[in-house]
Amino acid sequence: MRRMSGLWCRIWSVAVLALLCGVFFWDVLWLPGNRIVAGNDLANMFTHWLGFASSSIRQGRLPLWNPYLSSGLPFVANPQPALFYPPTWLALLVPVPKALGLIVVLHLWLAGVGMVAWLRSEGASEAGALLSGIVFAFSGYFFVRVQAGHLGVITTGSWLPFTLWAYRRAVTRRSWALAALGGLPVGLSILAGHTASFLYVALGLVAYAAFCAWGRWREERSARALALPLAWLSVMLIVGLALAAVQVLPMVELVTHSIRQTASYDFAARFSWPPGHLLTLLAPNFFGEPLHTGYWGDGIYDEFVFYVGILPLLLALLALKLRHRLNPFLFALGLGALLLAFGEYGALHRLFYRFVPLFQSARAPARAGFLFTAAAAALAGLMVTALQPADREERERLLSPLKYSLVLTVAGIGSALVVAGFAAFAWGRESNPAAGRLYHLANQAAVFVLFFLLSAVLLKAWRSDALPRVLFLLLALGLVVLDLWTFGGRAVEPVDVEESGYWRSVAQAVDDPQTTRVLPWGLNDIEHNGGMPFGLRSVFGYDPLVLQRYEEFITSVADPRARTYDLLNAGYLVTTAPQDFPDAPGSPRLVSEQSGVWVYERPGALPPAWVAPQVEVLDDAGILARIHGPDFDPRAVALVESPLACAGDGSGEVEIVRREGNRVEARTQGGGGLLVFSEVHYPGWRAEVDGQPVPLVRADYVLRAVCVPAGEHRVVLAYDPPLLKIGLAVTGLALLSTIGIAVWRLLRRR
Repeated sequence: MRRMSGLWCRIWSVAVLALLCGVFFWDVLWLPGNRIVAGNDLANMFTHWLGFASSSIRQGRLPLWNPYLSSGLPFVANPQPALFYPPTWLALLVPVPKALGLIVVLHLWLAGVGMVAWLRSEGASEAGALLSGIVFAFSGYFFVRVQAGHLGVITTGSWLPFTLWAYRRAVTRRSWALAALGGLPVGLSILAGHTASFLYVALGLVAYAAFCAWGRWREERSARALALPLAWLSVMLIVGLALAAVQVLPMVELVTHSIRQTASYDFAARFSWPPGHLLTLLAPNFFGEPLHTGYWGDGIYDEFVFYVGILPLLLALLALKLRHRLNPFLFALGLGALLLAFGEYGALHRLFYRFVPLFQSARAPARAGFLFTAAAAALAGLMVTALQPADREERERLLSPLKYSLVLTVAGIGSALVVAGFAAFAWGRESNPAAGRLYHLANQAAVFVLFFLLSAVLLKAWRSDALPRVLFLLLALGLVVLDLWTFGGRAVEPVDVEESGYWRSVAQAVDDPQTTRVLPWGLNDIEHNGGMPFGLRSVFGYDPLVLQRYEEFITSVADPRARTYDLLNAGYLVTTAPQDFPDAPGSPRLVSEQSGVWVYERPGALPPAWVAPQVEVLDDAGILARIHGPDFDPRAVALVESPLACAGDGSGEVEIVRREGNRVEARTQGGGGLLVFSEVHYPGWRAEVDGQPVPLVRADYVLRAVCVPAGEHRVVLAYDPPLLKIGLAVTGLALLSTIGIAVWRLLRRR
């Protein structure tokens, strides 16, 4: 019984968090396969990605290359599908929508459990740590990410508290082995898929390590005391990167070839947090919200909500009077995060962009608010920890800033706004179309006043000994849950994962999607991936890591009749409105109109492969200009960047034998020349002619090409990225080493 009692004391916080996650997301387990507890990116991007990955694996094929989007992309190098992240493998066991819902709930629970573990290691009470875990897991930051379907942001950020806890253990026990084991949560955070969010996880860990190193130096005043904590941090980061090398190395290669390599500050500063959105810390929907009322704030709603609840925010502000060792760190972290989130509206983000290289390829400075959420949640828990055992005099000191005059002033101002908002709405609802916003703002102010008064009354009652300790803690936890769920209940709603009617119409019009691509003109960005379940290959795609050279190619002439799309084997043009093309031999011809979707055949589209008998050497600018020239015939001349001994008599023919994700096979005969494929050139592709390796060259700016001699030959293109193999070897060695260290520690303890 003693053992059971001790075990329960250690896990009751974990059990409470699991219960709360189960209650709030109770429908995840029972949702049918066509519904998902999130939206936008989850429904329009992740379901298609993981559906492609799971179907490829079931067919015995590794999902290395995605042939369906942007004329082909390196799928394994894209971090967001998180192919090497163990929770993602749920998609192999259950339907993809259900797997995604389970992954979301699992990581919200992990976020809370990690916060509890870290604060307990820092001396917080069980109740204080649990309150922090609840605030962090159910914060507005995570709820709006669920609503937006930002899976990688959730899974990556949930590991921050665990990295802090692992580092704390290594520092406290002065253990190199624990530092190495601490690389596991770091590696999992990287593999979770959202590299931009990992920047802030790493930033929080580095700031915490610097704080711990400074504290040790103040105690011992020696270089060793300063160097050891930083060395343990280095071990954690190195081991974490090694564990994630299988994803990191291909990703780095992809980033260097993507549009992120030339990102300007304007790109990096997109979605900066406007200073006026400080009001959303009190009323998260002050500027509206996208599901019910509409959003009229600046920027994107999903990036700008850092709500932690009124009582936790009050506790965090009152924690200024605490004497806990973490206070300076948490206040500096929270304030610094908000200043960094300001982006272009402040100076701190410009400094990071200039001196921290990784910030030059990441956008959305507002995501730094994630660290504010973590800091505020931790401060609230530490304040509860301090209030629990405090006598009346200590409680008076800690809660002294919460005066009656302050409470009445804030409540009075809020109530005046409520009355004014409702009055203005009633007065102008008939004549002013924007009066609905006043009604919404009045409701937001009313919710704030309610939770502010409840929080103030609770703290005042605790200050004056009017409540027993246990009752105070239960009421505090209940008020926090009620406040956060009041917001989250409107932000998180199950949505249907429906088959796209647009892409269904396209699939019915395209005879053989394996032999041609489609050009969806004017389609909304988030809908571009909907053709994947139908096996349709698209010229466009919804992906944050589009290849830079490919983007230059397809945007060089913004016309659906451009020759660049001919070269990409775009046999069909799809629009959502009728097009008026001249009656000419090369003009698109209407072949189908169904449910507001017009499908046109593009007669000028080239086949999947052809043999060009001649080559012409030009630089990049010259190649693009020549492609759009009226006298350019890609069947007769291939444009290359360096001289090639590759020529034919014009009688060469090619037949595509096999065309799938990682492999293209063709058979040529007749006169030789340069065999050009309508496939995007990218490192990692290798070529063979009759089983012998041959150089793969880039032709016509972005396409793969191989020199073939006259006669009959078998040509094979295969995607076999060397960096993936190297990364797999590094990850395997790192994983074996980590397991070995864990086993050694276990045996040593026994």
